[in-house]
Amino acid sequence: MTGQEPPKNPHGDDGQQPPDTGMGMTAVSYLIAGMLVWGGIGWLVDHWVGTRGIFAGIGAVVGMAAGVYLIVRRLGA
Repeated sequence: MTGQEPPKNPHGDDGQQPPDTGMGMTAVSYLIAGMLVWGGIGWLVDHWVGTRGIFAGIGAVVGMAAGVYLIVRRLGA
């Protein structure tokens, strides 16, 4: 064992992560953020118009569609 360098990190990994690390969390965050943002805008429109949840539901669906679009566009899934 002489002549070998000791590991740089005592835990055994060199700190390099695979290139796809975090893509799953990125995809989930796009979906959740889209639902929250567009659902919130829909809720504000509901409040302004005086309806009960119609535009919030439409906004959540539009937000999910936008999240899927971003996932396909940015992550290439």
